[in-house]
Amino acid sequence: MQDTTFIRGWDRLPPGPVEPGERLDHVRACSDFAASWLDRRPGWKEGIDQAGPPDPAGLQRAISEHGLEAGLRRFRNRVMLGIVWRDLCGLAPLGDTFRDLDALARLCLARTLEAHGRRLEEKHGTPRGPQGEPQQAFVIALGKFGGGELNLSSDIDIIFCYPHGGECDGRKALSNDQFFNRQARAVIASLSELTEDGFCFRVDTRLRPFGNAGPLTSSLAALEQYYQREGRDWERYALIKARPVAGDLEAGRQFIENVRPFVYRRYIDYSAVEALQEMHANVQQDARRKDRLDDIKRGPGGIREIEFLAQCFQILRGGREPSLQTPSLHAALREIGRLGLMDAAALDEIRSDYAYLRFLENRIQALRDQQTHRVPPGEDRERIAQAMGASDVRTLDKRLRIIRDRVSGHFQGIFPAQSARVPCGEWSERWRALRHNRQNGDSEPTGAGDQAGYRALDVFLQRLERVALSQRADQRLDRFMPGLLERLDRATYEERSIDRVFDLVLAICRRSAYLVLLVQHPKALDRLVELFARSDWVADKVIRFPALLDELIDPALGVHIPTAGDFNVSVDRILDTAQDTEAVLEALNYLKLATELRIAVGQLQSGLPAASAQQVLSDLADALLRGVLAVAGREIQRRHGTFDDGEGHGTLAIIAYGTLGAGELAYGSDLDIVFLFETRTEQSNGERPLSPEQYHARMAQRILSFLTVMTPSGRLYEVDTRLRPNGRAGSLVSSMRAFSEYQQNEAWTWELQALTRARFAVGPPSLESAFQAVRQKTLCRTRDEATLANELREMRGKIASEHASRSAEDARSVKHQPGGLVDIEFIAQLGILAGAASHPQLTVPTGTVGQIDALAATGWLDSGEAQTLRDSLMRAQSVKLMAALVGESPDTPLDSAKTTGFFEARIGTVH
Repeated sequence: MQDTTFIRGWDRLPPGPVEPGERLDHVRACSDFAASWLDRRPGWKEGIDQAGPPDPAGLQRAISEHGLEAGLRRFRNRVMLGIVWRDLCGLAPLGDTFRDLDALARLCLARTLEAHGRRLEEKHGTPRGPQGEPQQAFVIALGKFGGGELNLSSDIDIIFCYPHGGECDGRKALSNDQFFNRQARAVIASLSELTEDGFCFRVDTRLRPFGNAGPLTSSLAALEQYYQREGRDWERYALIKARPVAGDLEAGRQFIENVRPFVYRRYIDYSAVEALQEMHANVQQDARRKDRLDDIKRGPGGIREIEFLAQCFQILRGGREPSLQTPSLHAALREIGRLGLMDAAALDEIRSDYAYLRFLENRIQALRDQQTHRVPPGEDRERIAQAMGASDVRTLDKRLRIIRDRVSGHFQGIFPAQSARVPCGEWSERWRALRHNRQNGDSEPTGAGDQAGYRALDVFLQRLERVALSQRADQRLDRFMPGLLERLDRATYEERSIDRVFDLVLAICRRSAYLVLLVQHPKALDRLVELFARSDWVADKVIRFPALLDELIDPALGVHIPTAGDFNVSVDRILDTAQDTEAVLEALNYLKLATELRIAVGQLQSGLPAASAQQVLSDLADALLRGVLAVAGREIQRRHGTFDDGEGHGTLAIIAYGTLGAGELAYGSDLDIVFLFETRTEQSNGERPLSPEQYHARMAQRILSFLTVMTPSGRLYEVDTRLRPNGRAGSLVSSMRAFSEYQQNEAWTWELQALTRARFAVGPPSLESAFQAVRQKTLCRTRDEATLANELREMRGKIASEHASRSAEDARSVKHQPGGLVDIEFIAQLGILAGAASHPQLTVPTGTVGQIDALAATGWLDSGEAQTLRDSLMRAQSVKLMAALVGESPDTPLDSAKTTGFFEARIGTVH
């Protein structure tokens, strides 16, 4: 039997626990089905309180004694009696009932499949594949069976399949499809035909390819071809709950992998929104039927609405969040909460309401073992109220009404109100006229904003003519454009901003799911237009990577800024769920893109300070470095084993220098990093062992490749490793011992300056403490301040000359102009290198603000100097970040006279 731990989690107990002495009378009162079997088989009551999955040996004994059909039914009825008893007496949590029903269905199905397979093989031989390999049928469960959430009288929705075509090897050979079709028909009859012993399980195969018109069984190749060419949106929805349950389970798992790309799109799938909306409307319409009002499955606020709600999130986001790719409703709801896609309180209500409705459904079906979901009238309703622990029918009805109203409210909130998505009729007419005029040779736009807007729109229409659109994409564009033109007309935008918006439309109109997204979320479109008008950086990112449009939907965009802990959780989830290295890297790149957008919007719209933005960008880089280190480690370990540090950690560390080391990373910054290692053995322990230098050099090369490789979501970072010992002439990786010796004996002053901003980013704790010790020992050596000042002045002059030769614009940037970032950093570095021997605490901070504060605390800077440097630093950092976002002129003047004076007083005249 296969593992079904994913079914667990529904730990709620049934309402109304029953005392031991009252259980028999209570069960008789609430279930004619149970009362009948207790009368006919009084011995079945023995041990009935004890929970546990069905015993396969018990089924085999029943079949041996009574034959297949009769044995199946007797076994099923005895197990079902125990499940009903424990449920009605309040002894079994909902998850246990699900588990036992699922195990019963899988056991009966598997034994029946095996029995008919043996009978057919005795007559026709073993089915063989193209290479002569034996073939075995497999069964895919869908619906509640696939989710492990059967009710007491569920159908089992299944698809019969087999791996490959071919034929049997017996004297009366059949083709494989004939063999497996006969086997499937026999299985259905054995399970579902009504006999004097009742039935075992009703079987529904209508969800197979082409439904009732299609073949009863299909090969893997036929299934894959069908879903690629013929698969419809509702079949994607159905396959969310697909699960192999009997027969060749390995082939069944292969089927699940084959259809995964059909079910779950790689990006957030807003093309499914329209289909889901139609299903949503159908569910609502069906629920409003008069005969559905007492139906707790299909009626308003019923079980189906909860299932649909969860599956919408799975369809839309499952391609990006593999943890949502589960047939289990409980697991899906858990992941929806963990990913923050729904409010936690709302999810608790949904779970609680679902459990209540499923308990009620079981009690309705326990009454007479009938497949019904309707709360019965009259005396039977009173019996249901008793079974649910309600004092009377009125109490039951009141509780049910509250729950169904609440479920309906959550269900209605899946999609925005339709009225919010219907564009103004006036603008619909204008857009149709614009396209009609263009198609008929009239190039003059009519009534679409100011003159700048006319020019931009005219260019857009010309470019649009050269884009080949499908009929669906063309229809979606016609729904989208009126709303966009209305927004552009309401406000005055520069022609450049309007051009950027139209550039995006041209970029996404062939991937028209994004148009659906913006039609569905008008506020996201409002935000997009505003951000495009304010920021070239945002516009360029979204145009290049339209998947970022999904982030615009989040009302917390720019308000909730992720923390270092959030990044670590996200990276861990990616490492745990991505299927291969390529998927990991793409997911890490998207995490970077989405986070940078959030930070940018936080600065543009929510007043996020520059220092906070820099720290978040640095925390993000640390987390991404941890991710690529882990992936590189996996790949190297598979080939060459490990160098275990004795505590289960790796042996390579990444040291952050420059803006990353200082926690002052900006948009588009390079990463200045150094690789250090430390091992206790002379070679790795794999089948292809390497020396420590070779091993860690290969790992570092993989890390650099992962950081710089281009993915569909861009590349992570440009990387600079020139700060390693001996620069470009040195080894890519250094042992901790070699690094220490170099820093102590050979490092140049500029390398010591860099070390003041260096910090441990990621790696094993043992290397962190070793690096900190080397850094402090190096920085705390006694140095002459005047000599240092001369060396720093010479270095600063070289930097100024180099950047002046590149361009005047570069020399005037807030980083390099007099009194700018570099001058402030040089002042702080002089103070640390000159004073750390007397004041070791100066080595603790790596960020410039922290260094200024530490120097003020030791008296090297007075309070006025420190405040001036802080103010100048924060102003320069803010200008630098905003210049990246909004294109502010690089020669923005800083109030830098005092800062320049401090520099000249401490270091000397350079500029």
